[in-house]
Amino acid sequence: MSRSARTRARTRVVRARRAAVALVGALAACAPTLEGPIVASSPMSAEPLPSVLAPASAARVSVHRAADFPPPGWQVPRSIAVSPDGKLITYLQSESQGETMSLFAYDLATREHRVLLRPEDLVASEPARSREEELRRERQRTRIEGITHYAWAREAPAEPAPGAPGAPVLLLPLGGEVLVRDGAGSVRRLAPAAEPAIDPQLCPTGTDVAFVRGRELHVVSVASGAVTELTRDAPPGVTRGLSDFIGQEEFAEPSGFFWSPRCDAIAYLEVDEREVDEVPVMGVRSGREDFALHRYPRVGRPNPKVRLAVVELATRRSLSFDVAAATAAAGLSGGGAPYLGRFAWAADGSALYFQTVGRDQKKLGLWRADPQSGALALVHTESDDAWIELVEARLLPGDRLLWASSASGHKHLEFRSSATGALQATLTSGAWDVARIVAVDGERVLFLANREAPLERQLYALTLPAPGALDPPELTRLTSEPGVHDIAAFRAGTGWVDVHSAGDRLPEARIVASSGETLGTLPVPLDADYEALGLRPAELVTLAAEDGTPLHGALLRPRDLRPGVRYPAVVMVYGGPGVQSVLDEHNPRLLWQHLADRGCVVFQLDNRGSTGRGHAFAKPVAGRLGVVELADQLRGVDYLTSLPFVDPGRLGIYGHSYGGYLAALAMLRAPGRFAVGVAGSPVTDWRLYDTGYTERYMGLHGDNAAGYEATALAPHAAALAGKLLIVHALMDENVHFAHTARLVDALVAADKDFDLLVFPGERHGYRSLAARRYAYRRVVDYLAAHL
Repeated sequence: MSRSARTRARTRVVRARRAAVALVGALAACAPTLEGPIVASSPMSAEPLPSVLAPASAARVSVHRAADFPPPGWQVPRSIAVSPDGKLITYLQSESQGETMSLFAYDLATREHRVLLRPEDLVASEPARSREEELRRERQRTRIEGITHYAWAREAPAEPAPGAPGAPVLLLPLGGEVLVRDGAGSVRRLAPAAEPAIDPQLCPTGTDVAFVRGRELHVVSVASGAVTELTRDAPPGVTRGLSDFIGQEEFAEPSGFFWSPRCDAIAYLEVDEREVDEVPVMGVRSGREDFALHRYPRVGRPNPKVRLAVVELATRRSLSFDVAAATAAAGLSGGGAPYLGRFAWAADGSALYFQTVGRDQKKLGLWRADPQSGALALVHTESDDAWIELVEARLLPGDRLLWASSASGHKHLEFRSSATGALQATLTSGAWDVARIVAVDGERVLFLANREAPLERQLYALTLPAPGALDPPELTRLTSEPGVHDIAAFRAGTGWVDVHSAGDRLPEARIVASSGETLGTLPVPLDADYEALGLRPAELVTLAAEDGTPLHGALLRPRDLRPGVRYPAVVMVYGGPGVQSVLDEHNPRLLWQHLADRGCVVFQLDNRGSTGRGHAFAKPVAGRLGVVELADQLRGVDYLTSLPFVDPGRLGIYGHSYGGYLAALAMLRAPGRFAVGVAGSPVTDWRLYDTGYTERYMGLHGDNAAGYEATALAPHAAALAGKLLIVHALMDENVHFAHTARLVDALVAADKDFDLLVFPGERHGYRSLAARRYAYRRVVDYLAAHL
């Protein structure tokens, strides 16, 4: 076909698509609101000049480069810590600007950097990961390789006593091995065995390392290498010392055991999954079939039974706490056994504090457990009619508890009594959020917040008020540069590392003393091809939701806009709770850059329900996931189509995970608004997803059966208009392939054309570089072919 013929054909397609959009919109307007598609008005524009996307060679960023990790400019120091003697700042970084990390040290006295350890210094070659460790990496979103974790003994002596063995100052778990490096620099392997050590943790004084092997909790003496099995005889389906899937994936509790301050006891979780449904996960790797049954608690089905206990190292005596009975008696069970999290020992080891939320996640309790008697005391409760989450908190000396509550609609700091929970002082307030407590630095609390701008994160300090003080303390902003600051604090009173970037500033890492003085910098190597990529920052925009709430977005235009030409646009979407995608930070957005260089406008919007704007901004999605989010995304489409250079008949949408759900939802509930959609690993029916996440936002199934039915995708399959590509990994243990299978069956039954791409050996996050590159290329090719 000649170029002129192709141009005439594309013009006819555009006109036909416009007519289809108008017809679908008119039909949808006649349908009842509850049952019909969700369709917002689509402003029409003058007929555009015909245009096609430029070839892939026109983009400075190739699709293959877009799949690389870390992104350009983000070779920042990771896992920053300070040695017990205060002399070294340690961090992980790649020597090759790739994914494999080594352990570096910065000497504060000499201001010199050096490699402290490389992966090959620890093991000749890392063995294949166990399935448990592979899944733990998935749930913790660990992308790096090599040395991925290390830990200093926080309370180890800076100088060992004369005649004492070298201080076991550094733990280096790698490949299922327990490795320690002592003060003299020698590395030793502890507790060798064929079965891997899971989640090794160094006790605060550095004398012992605890870990889980098989189903039981173990401890090994660093000095002697003697291994003690602290628990025993757990039946199949029961583990001691491991958190379950829900704890790891949905409650940010990767560990299932917690050292006491004096290293004489360990609190641990016994998890009984025998009544939890088994979900088959199958795939093919390296030409061989892989099959596993995963214990996965789906909505309305049994959760694991979790028991809290404390074991004494000297006697191996375990003492259990009847948390389920206590929460039921206090009216905090919420329709089922509670979730447990945020464990913290009192400084003297006399008590263990933890939090519970009921099965329906509307009531929270703070508890104090006595490790000698087994008694439980309810310290404080909070509730919310939408949902409530585990609270960030710090135990301070005396009867003081630093507590981060969202009861006001925004996350703010309070002082409460650690004995009674009584409010002692309100520390922060206003229409902004505390993002994270960084540290208690002497008599100051350091925290990150978005007080000045919702797209920024700045470091603040407030002086701890005296008991009985009535006036809130004055806040001091400690960072001045606009953008996003991420802080790694050292021991109280010594300072921090500030990793900072903005939309127009590359990341940097400054070492800052508690006084504010800059002590040096940690390196942030720039990629060799950075200048050649020609990266451009996205433009930050603001628009209004239907109720007037400001919504923040990011827009990237084609590099050279031609007058009179309307360009296709792609909406990149996530939109789920707990994530803020649009921030004033360095974000290369390589896939955006590729599409923009080929003639696409690229846009992203943080809808209501996303994080960073307070609980009041998030909770309109309660009980109806997808409804408010899609309405806000369609407002974003209205904004896009109001731009004189955007073609309203050539819009695409692409998302992964929750974004995959919204992309597929948009194609089915707003038919005709998007010409093409790509849904990666989409949730298609919330009844198939896990309890911890789904019931938090949707409520218990018995209380909201209609809501679950209304938000499922399969009943709306017949409404599909446009091209839809579904991408899913067969071994996805998070959003199981059953989600895509259910939607595929519905589309087949409705006789709707669609496209499907399956990765037989990948999970929710594509680990192999080849899979990431192939997925990105297919997504881009699909968008290019149908826009």
